Amino acid sequence: MHLNMSDQVSQMMAKMLKERIVYVPDPITDGVAQLVTAQLQALENDSEPASMYLTGKGGPTSAVIAIYEAMRATSYALRTVAMGRVEGWAALLVAAGQPGARCAGPTAHFVVGPPEVDGDGMDFQAYLQRVRSVSDTFCKMLAFHTGQSPESIAAIKQPRQLTAQEAIQFGLIDAILD
Repeated sequence: MHLNMSDQVSQMMAKMLKERIVYVPDPITDGVAQLVTAQLQALENDSEPASMYLTGKGGPTSAVIAIYEAMRATSYALRTVAMGRVEGWAALLVAAGQPGARCAGPTAHFVVGPPEVDGDGMDFQAYLQRVRSVSDTFCKMLAFHTGQSPESIAAIKQPRQLTAQEAIQFGLIDAILD
């Protein structure tokens, strides 16, 4: 029997979910957010820990916040694993994992700084207000998960590159995988 690519991906995702692994592809679209939140909710039937693997920049604010809120609502321990380059909103999702279980590969690197803000079709004043609001929310959330102050997060005006070791010191992760 010959499976097409869609069937192969579906089988792989089902196998990963059975092993309590959720993979968050890049970019995080509304469709990806719906799939990931459904997977996180499906894992509620068991109190065993689960793992969520992330890479990339994230995506639209609403999509990332949907995943973030689903993560926060889980009753099981959720380990987060950063792979490759993790930026902005995706870095926040890594940091939002279970304290003590947030990790990255040894060559992973992070980019933290002002978040990307979606605002297509908005007039300039409305967009500026949205940027301020989203940036403030992002800084508070990242500060909460890293142990830093919102002011120190907000003070990062340009994207800041961090190695996996520097990400530990920053408070994004707790360990580097072997």
